[in-house]
Amino acid sequence: QMQSSVNMFRVVYIAPIKALCSERFRDWVSKFSPLGVKVLEMTGDREGQDVEDIRAHNLIITTPEKWDAVSRWLSMTDPQLIFSLKLLLIDEVHLLNDKERGHVLEAVVCRLKTLGCPARCVAVSATFPNVEDIAFWLGGVECVFFKFGEEVRPVTLRRVVLGYPLYQGQSEFRFEMNLSYKLDRIIGEYSESMPTLVFCNSRKSTMNTGTVLAKQMRAVTSGEERSKLMGLAIRLTDPKLRELVADHGIGYHHAGLGMEDRKLVEQMFSGGLLPVLTCTSTLAMGVNLPAHLVVIKSTNQMVAGAWKEYSESQVLQMAGRAGRPQFCDSATVVIMTEQGRKRFYDSLIEGNTMVESNLHSHLFEHLNAEIILGTIRSVEQATDWIKSTYLYQRVRRNPTYYGLSQGMSDEQLEDSMFEMCLEALRSMAEVGLITMVEDGMVGGTSLGKLMSRFYLAFST
Repeated sequence: QMQSSVNMFRVVYIAPIKALCSERFRDWVSKFSPLGVKVLEMTGDREGQDVEDIRAHNLIITTPEKWDAVSRWLSMTDPQLIFSLKLLLIDEVHLLNDKERGHVLEAVVCRLKTLGCPARCVAVSATFPNVEDIAFWLGGVECVFFKFGEEVRPVTLRRVVLGYPLYQGQSEFRFEMNLSYKLDRIIGEYSESMPTLVFCNSRKSTMNTGTVLAKQMRAVTSGEERSKLMGLAIRLTDPKLRELVADHGIGYHHAGLGMEDRKLVEQMFSGGLLPVLTCTSTLAMGVNLPAHLVVIKSTNQMVAGAWKEYSESQVLQMAGRAGRPQFCDSATVVIMTEQGRKRFYDSLIEGNTMVESNLHSHLFEHLNAEIILGTIRSVEQATDWIKSTYLYQRVRRNPTYYGLSQGMSDEQLEDSMFEMCLEALRSMAEVGLITMVEDGMVGGTSLGKLMSRFYLAFST
């Protein structure tokens, strides 16, 4: 059936990280190419050429940000191509909860809805309580959703969150370094002498943590494994890494290492030759290296010169590396964090954190984009667009999260949403981003086009 209508349909798969897209691409090219289905990985920065690529392919693998750019371009240049989309696959839909990226995923789904795209939508996610909210948002009253419990896991996962005091005057650097000296006990208690991944918040921390562990413990390998490990270790070009691997059975992995060294370390760890590997969070995003024990050492990282917590999706991605179905039937993830954040991570890792919308924090940008595209031409269409959002679903379920009163009726909440939308339109009209006339019609301006074209924030 697919071969007879191969040019008549398109499927879009959206995943939060490029590495996951690359993994799907390699898998699906081998599976679907024999059926005549052309698979395209689209995660780069091109625009015009992307349209030609989409025309020539059936299965498009992309990220929310890339599909946002492409769907904007298609809306203006070839809207009929959007109507050839028959299936939308969203991987890790809990990304909606991400304060920095969730709004993009929400906006692209709403754009397809507003355009009347006929695609069926299938989404999968890590565990969270309000699955039915996302299901209803995606599929309406006829939606079908499934909640899978722990019993379907191929590997039973034990979750441990350890909170440590951050003393007054103690720097984040000192706090993070002190955690290194607690790892020996944690690995001894939870690893069961099987492979352990320790996620660190910087390249330097991976090396320092490896050095601390080398002084505290000696990883045990059998004679045959030892000789294989030594055979690979001598090929490492980084002297510090070579010493740690050869003398202590401990390795580290970060983007600053040469490509050959990284591949060798990955080979050693995946082959069970390297008992302990310290790494940065990018390993969880880029390489599928499962372990029996995963330790997230500190939940803060340095970003642009300031300390910032990992996003929820980063933490879940790292925790997701715990479990090797082909080797064992149980695994453990340990999160080491500040005492005051223990309850939050307990809830997150147990799947008890509600997935909320973050569109309200980026309402100006997305309203402007839809006005420039022509999907919104009036205040009435803007309020209809608001109704298509996940934000609209969640405001009625959890109004206090969005700054509204708990006791408000559905009608009052709806009025507040529409007022929020109208206020955003007025503010944009005042600074010349859009035009707004008395009869309720709205339109784009050259300034608004610049804002949309270059993804500028309203505050900018």
